[in-house]
Amino acid sequence: MLAVQQGNMRLVAALVVVAVAVAGVMVLLSQIGGGGSSEDLAGIPQDGTTLGEKDAPVMIKLYEDFQCPACGMFARDTLPQVIEDYVKSGKVKLVSETLTFIGPDSVPAARAALAAGEQDRYWQYASLLFENQGAENSGYVTEKFLNSLADQTKGLDVEEWNAARKGSSTEEELKAVQERAVKDKVQATPTLVISGPGGERTLRGAVPVDEVGEAVEKVRGS
Repeated sequence: MLAVQQGNMRLVAALVVVAVAVAGVMVLLSQIGGGGSSEDLAGIPQDGTTLGEKDAPVMIKLYEDFQCPACGMFARDTLPQVIEDYVKSGKVKLVSETLTFIGPDSVPAARAALAAGEQDRYWQYASLLFENQGAENSGYVTEKFLNSLADQTKGLDVEEWNAARKGSSTEEELKAVQERAVKDKVQATPTLVISGPGGERTLRGAVPVDEVGEAVEKVRGS
C-alpha cells in the first residue's frame, strides 16, 4: 500500500511540473506571439486608414491584401515594432492601402476593414484579420467570420459597421487604392512606399524592422 501511495505522489508531482511548464510556455507565447494585437494601438491617433500623428514627417503607405501570407507575416512579425519605434514617437504615420487582387475573399475582408475605419477602428479590425488569416481563396471570409471579428473590435458599433461595409464608400475607396497602386508601381504585396523630406524609398516583401527603420531615417533627411 505504501508503494502505491508513493507512486501516486510521484505521479501527482510529475503532473504539477508538467502543468507549470505548460503554463510557462503559454505565457511566453502570449508575449511573443500575436504581436499585432489591437491593444498595442491604444492612444495612437487614427483617421480612417491612417495611424499616427497627421503632421508626422514621414509617411509609410502600406499596400497589402488581407489574404496575402507575406502581408500577414509582416503584420504579425514586423509591424508591431514599427508602430512601437516610429509611430508612437510621432516620427511616422502609417496609411494602409488595401488591395484585393488575390481573390474573392479579399474583397469582403477589405470592405469590412474599411467600414471599421469609418469609426476610426480600421487598424484594430485589420489586426484581427491578420491574426485570424486563413488559406488563400479557401472561403474562410464568411459573414460569420467577419461579424465575429467585429464583435471583438473594442469601441466598434457593429450595426453601424454593417451598414457601412455594404455602402458605396468602401467600394469607391478600393477603386482609389487601385489607382494609387498603379501610380506607385506596386506589383506585389506587401509594398511599403516610405516618403519624407529626404525623398522616397520603396520596400517590397515582409521586410524586417531594421530595413524599415533604415529607410525611415533616410527619408527623414537624417
